[in-house]
Amino acid sequence: MSVKIKKIKNNQYIVRCDEQDIGTITTYHNEFHNKYLYLKFNLTKYPPYFPFNEIKQAEGQSLQVMTDSTNADLVNLLLRNDFKCKRHCYTPKVTKNDLRIKLNSTYSLYPFDINNKNYGKLCHLLYKYYQATHQAVSPLTVSEDTFVKEIPTKTGYYSRNEEGTIENFVFTEKNEIAYICSFNEKFCDPFIQASLSKLFNKYSSIFFEADDTDWVASRVLNCFNVDKEISFNTYIYE
Repeated sequence: MSVKIKKIKNNQYIVRCDEQDIGTITTYHNEFHNKYLYLKFNLTKYPPYFPFNEIKQAEGQSLQVMTDSTNADLVNLLLRNDFKCKRHCYTPKVTKNDLRIKLNSTYSLYPFDINNKNYGKLCHLLYKYYQATHQAVSPLTVSEDTFVKEIPTKTGYYSRNEEGTIENFVFTEKNEIAYICSFNEKFCDPFIQASLSKLFNKYSSIFFEADDTDWVASRVLNCFNVDKEISFNTYIYE
């Protein structure tokens, strides 16, 4: 089986298999994670082998693909052609009935919004945590100023240690846990439980994303009975 590609636009390749047109691959960049060139597939069939190295060489960048784990044909193509699965992301919507633990609501939390005197500090800490948890897979490539303008939500909760230093915090938007971070593993679990208790007091269900490369989000995920067979995965070709 012969597979050939030809660049037909600045950001698009046509794919031919045994001289038949089987679709296109579109390339794009993500300003926030610009180490890799992203690929989007629009193919009628998936051949067993593919000249991804030609795209890498032509574009001068390693490649990244993000797709649902249920997209079996594409996943198999990627894995057969030297892509490595670097990250699984879970996106559950959960209720109290899904809890595997009993929530502790006695841990002290401080609410915040965009007008809180600590909001800027919390945004700075979020940038540092996000940077650290993404470094190994797809590094953050924007400045803190750009990050803060786009990423943080406007509400949430935080906790302090005995010295008054912020150690744990969560950015929320209505019933969504947008980002949850910790700099103290010992008190992370009580903070998660108290945060969940606050949210379930307001909402019947909540939702969040949990990357398996993010230890705090993974702890939140492990508080619930959820299906881990389905995930949104990141594949890298270097």
